[in-house]
Amino acid sequence: MTVRLRARFFSGLHRLPLLGLPGALLLALLQRTPAVPSAATSAAGAIIASPLGAVLRAAFTGATSLGAVHALAGATSFIVSPRSPISGTAGVPIATVVFTYTGTPAAPASWRITGSLPPGLSFIPAPSSGGIINANTPRIAGTPTAGGTFTIRVQGYNNLNATGDTSNAPETITFNITGATPVAPEFASHPASQSVTAGTAVTLSAVVTGSPQPTLQWQRDGQPILGATEPTLNLGPVQPADAGDYRLVAVNPSGTATSAVATLTVTAAADASARLSNLSVRTTLAANTPLIVGVVVNDGPRNILVRAAGPALAAFGLAAAMPDPRLDLFNGDQSIFANDNWSADLAATFATVGAFAFAAGSRDAAFVRSLDAAYSVQARGPAGGVVLVEAYDTGAPTAARLVNVSARNRVGTGDDILIAGFAITGTGAKRLLIRAVGPTLAGFGVAGALADPKLEIFSAAGVKVTENDNWTASLAPSFAAVGAFPLLAGSRDAALVAVLAPGSYTAQVRGADGGTGEALIELYEAK
Repeated sequence: MTVRLRARFFSGLHRLPLLGLPGALLLALLQRTPAVPSAATSAAGAIIASPLGAVLRAAFTGATSLGAVHALAGATSFIVSPRSPISGTAGVPIATVVFTYTGTPAAPASWRITGSLPPGLSFIPAPSSGGIINANTPRIAGTPTAGGTFTIRVQGYNNLNATGDTSNAPETITFNITGATPVAPEFASHPASQSVTAGTAVTLSAVVTGSPQPTLQWQRDGQPILGATEPTLNLGPVQPADAGDYRLVAVNPSGTATSAVATLTVTAAADASARLSNLSVRTTLAANTPLIVGVVVNDGPRNILVRAAGPALAAFGLAAAMPDPRLDLFNGDQSIFANDNWSADLAATFATVGAFAFAAGSRDAAFVRSLDAAYSVQARGPAGGVVLVEAYDTGAPTAARLVNVSARNRVGTGDDILIAGFAITGTGAKRLLIRAVGPTLAGFGVAGALADPKLEIFSAAGVKVTENDNWTASLAPSFAAVGAFPLLAGSRDAALVAVLAPGSYTAQVRGADGGTGEALIELYEAK
C-alpha cells in the first residue's frame, strides 16, 4: 500500500511546473515520513540555492532584525523607527523618526503625506503644498509644543512627485504627546533704563520663562509696538521722540507677567552753542562755617555774578535763613575781593540773568567780577542759617564761557543733603561730566569725608534723568580731558557723563548707605 502511494505521488510531480514552483519545494513542505529523507534533503538544498530561496531569506531576515515591520504585498516591508505609536512630551525634543520600505522592489522615490504632525514637529525634507516629499527615506524631527494624539498616513511611489506604480497601501504613524505641566510666565531678568544721545542705537532685552512658551509683546507708554514680539527689542538710531517707558508683556494660558518699566531718555546731540550758565547751592551753615563754590572760565574773561541770599529767602517761607551772609573771592589761597551787603546798582543785572530780586537795603551779598581762570568763592556768616549761593554767567555769548562749577559742603540726611542746581542755555545740548567726590577728598586733607556718595540728576520737572553710585574706571580718560583730578582706583566716589538739553536741573548728593560727611559736587563741560 505504501509503495502504491509513493508511486502515485511521484508520478504527479510532472504536473508541478504548471504551478510555477519546483517540485522539490512542495516535496520539502509536505514530507512527513522518513521514507524519502534523502530526496527531501536534496530538494531542500535545491530550494535554498534557487532565486526563490534568496527571496525567502530576505523576507525572514528582515522580519527578525527590524524593529517595526508591516508585511505588504510581495517581499516589500514598511519600516518606521521608533515604533509607532511614538510617545513624547510637549517641550522635549523627540527622537528623530525615520520611515521607508525595504526589500524588493527598490525603496520609493517619493511619498504622499496626509494628516497632521504634532505642532513643533516637521518633515525633513519639507513636503510640497500638495503633501508630496521627494525622498527615499524622509525624517520627522523637532520639539512638540502641545499635547494630544496625532496621526499621519504615508504612501510611497516608484517615481518622483507621487507618480508611477505603487503596490503599497498607505501606512499610519501615530504620535501620543503628553502636555507639559503648565507654568505661568515669569521674568528672570528685566529690561534696564537707559539715557542716550540722539542717534544712538538702543537694545532692550529681557528673559522670560513659562510653559507653554509665552507669547511676547513690547509696549511703549502702555501701547503695543507693532512687530515687537521677541525677547530683545532693537531701537535706533533713536531720536528724542523715541523716549518713553518701555516694558515687555508675556502671556500663556497659565497667566500674564509684565516686566519692570525701562525708561529711555534721549537727548539732542551736543551743540557748541549750548553752555553752562548757572550754579546754585542751598544749604544750612553753622556760624562762620564756609560753603565753598568753585568757578572756572576758559577762552577769555567773562563777567560772573555771584550772590549769597539769606534775608531774601524769607520771602520764600524760610524763617531760619542766615541773617547776614558774606562773600569772599579767592584766586588760589589769596582773597582778592569781598562783599558783605549787596549794592542796588546790581538790580538790573539780576533781572538780566533771571535771578530773583533782593529787597532794597537787605543784608544779602552780591558782586560781579570779570573772571578768566579758576577761582573759588566762600560764603559764611557770623550767625548760622540757611543760605543760597549762586553763580551766573552774564552777558552775550562769546568764545569765553564757564567750563566748570563746583561746591563743597557737608552732606546730611533727609532734607539736609547736598543739592546743587544748574542751568544750560543755548541751542542743542551740552555734554557734562558730573562728579560727587567723597573718599578721594581725604587725600587732600579733608576730614570727615562722605564714605559712599550717591549722585542723582533730576530735571526741572522732578524726573530723574540719570544716577551713579560708584564710578567706573572707563571714565578716567574723561577726567583727564577736562583737567579734573583723578579719583582713587576702586573708590566709592560717584561720577557720570550726561548729554543734557537746555533747561534747569538739580544734582543731589546723599550717602548711599545713609552716611554723612563732607562731599564735593562738580560739573565740567565735557569734550
